[in-house]
Amino acid sequence: MAIGSVSSILQASGISKEATSAAQSTISMGKEDFLKILIEQIKYQDPLEPLKPEQFLSQLSQLTQVEQLQNIAASLDEMKSLAGTGNITQWLSVIGKKINVDGNTLSAGDEVALTPAGDYDQVILMLKNVNDGSITEVSFNKGESLSYTHQGAGDVAIAATAVKDGKTVGCTTSLYRVVRGMETGDSGVVLVAGNGDKYTVNNVKQIKN
Repeated sequence: MAIGSVSSILQASGISKEATSAAQSTISMGKEDFLKILIEQIKYQDPLEPLKPEQFLSQLSQLTQVEQLQNIAASLDEMKSLAGTGNITQWLSVIGKKINVDGNTLSAGDEVALTPAGDYDQVILMLKNVNDGSITEVSFNKGESLSYTHQGAGDVAIAATAVKDGKTVGCTTSLYRVVRGMETGDSGVVLVAGNGDKYTVNNVKQIKN
């Protein structure tokens, strides 16, 4: 859209330099603003040298372009929103499945996968009951599946350590929480875990049964 051409016609039609300068400074304008300038242009045109029909049509064409660009921008914003949150129906199908998210808390049915940082003889998973503070240890020998599914009624906070020849080896945990519900809000779709913890779909790294 050629804003400069509109400004030059405004000046030629008797509009003050201050008004023209203000129009030029409005780099991002909507169709309503553009229409106002066009109306002012027609209102203050020189009666002896009125705006030619082709010039008028050109300005109307520019107005149409502004509206089309705004519509395109709105469509792109909507597509971006859908890409970020997904279709609600799609996310309803996730209820009952497990989502890989950051954290260190397990509710009933949640799973944790353990990954030692190097060679190991044993992996020890510590489970701390969030209600009474009691601690339970679950050990995994080399060759066993390094996965644990929490079956207790209360939530537990977890920490894992690997051991090799009596020395500590780092060990990371990957949480897979069961989706018990779904909500929608300003932030889009929110998935709810068994203890009420909430995760936006942007926090979900993986989904599995």
